[in-house]
Amino acid sequence: MKTQNQLRSLFCFVFLLISISLFSQKDNSVDIILTVDVSQLGDDPNDPGGCTFMAEPNAVVLENLNAKDFTIGVESGKKLKWIGRTTDGDVVKILKIYYLSGTNIFNKSNLRRCLFGKKVRNKVRRSTEANMDYTYGVKFKVKKKGRYYLDPKIRVE
Repeated sequence: MKTQNQLRSLFCFVFLLISISLFSQKDNSVDIILTVDVSQLGDDPNDPGGCTFMAEPNAVVLENLNAKDFTIGVESGKKLKWIGRTTDGDVVKILKIYYLSGTNIFNKSNLRRCLFGKKVRNKVRRSTEANMDYTYGVKFKVKKKGRYYLDPKIRVE
C-alpha cells in the first residue's frame, strides 16, 4: 500500500513538471501564420494574391499592408514557427524558409520542414542591425495549385 502511494505521488510530480515545462516553452515561441485565399491566388508563383500573415503571441507586427511587406519584431532567442492554412481550413505546406538579404538571424540559410511536416521552425540566434531586417523567402505549396513564394521580413531586437 505504501509503495502504491509513493508511485502515485511520483507520477503526479513528474506530470506536474512536464506540464510546467510545456507551458513555459510556449511563452518563448512565435507562430507566424500564413493564410491563403485559394480563389485569389492567381497564376504567378512569385506574386500570389490572397495571402495574409499574422503573428501570435509575443511578436509585434510592424508592417502588414500586404504579405510581401509583412514585417514583425521579435526578441533574440525566440523560437519561430511558420504555419500555413487556407481560408477554408485546409493545410498549406510551408516547404522552406530561405535567407534573401539583411542580417541572417539563423545559423542556416535554408530552413526546411521535417520529412512529413507541414511547418518550419527554428530559433532566432542574432539581432538585426539598423535598417538590416532579415528578409526571407517563404516557399509554400497549396493543395492542387502548386508552389508559391513570398518574401516578408523580421526585425530582431
